Amino acid sequence: MVKTKEQRAAEKAARENAAAKSITLEEFIESERLKLTGTLTPVTPETFAKWKKERLDKKAAEEQLRKAKENTGRALFESGMYKEEDSEDEGDSAWNLEKLRKETEALRIKREEERLARQYGLIPEGTTDDGETNEKEKEPEGDEKGADEADKAPNT
Repeated sequence: MVKTKEQRAAEKAARENAAAKSITLEEFIESERLKLTGTLTPVTPETFAKWKKERLDKKAAEEQLRKAKENTGRALFESGMYKEEDSEDEGDSAWNLEKLRKETEALRIKREEERLARQYGLIPEGTTDDGETNEKEKEPEGDEKGADEADKAPNT
C-alpha cells in the first residue's frame, strides 16, 4: 500500500500521542499501591520466607488430601503401599478367617454340649457350665407354676 508523506506524518503523530497518554508500569504499580487500605505488612526477606513456607506447607497438605481421596482399594493394591498391622504368621490378625472359623465352631460345639447335658439332666436347668444361675432360664415359681399345671390338666 502506498502512503503519502502526510499519512505517514499523521500516523507518527498518533503514535506519539498514544505513548504520551499511556502510563508506565511503575506509575501503574504506584497508583494500585495507593488504592490499598488497612494494615499492610512490608515485604522483607524474612516475611517473604515465612509466607512462602506456609504456602508450600498448605499446598503439600492439600495435595496429600487429594491423593488420599483418589486412592481406591485397587490403586492401593497395585501400588503395594497397603500393609497389614498384624502378620498372618503370628495368627493375631483380626481378619484371619480360618482362626475365626475355628473359634466359632468351638463355641458352637460347646453350646451344643451344654444343651445336651441340660437335656439329659447332667447340668441342672437354669445354670451355666460355670455353675452360676441364669435368671432368664429359671422356671417360674409359686402361683404361675400351679396355674400352668392347671391349664394342662384335663377338664373332668
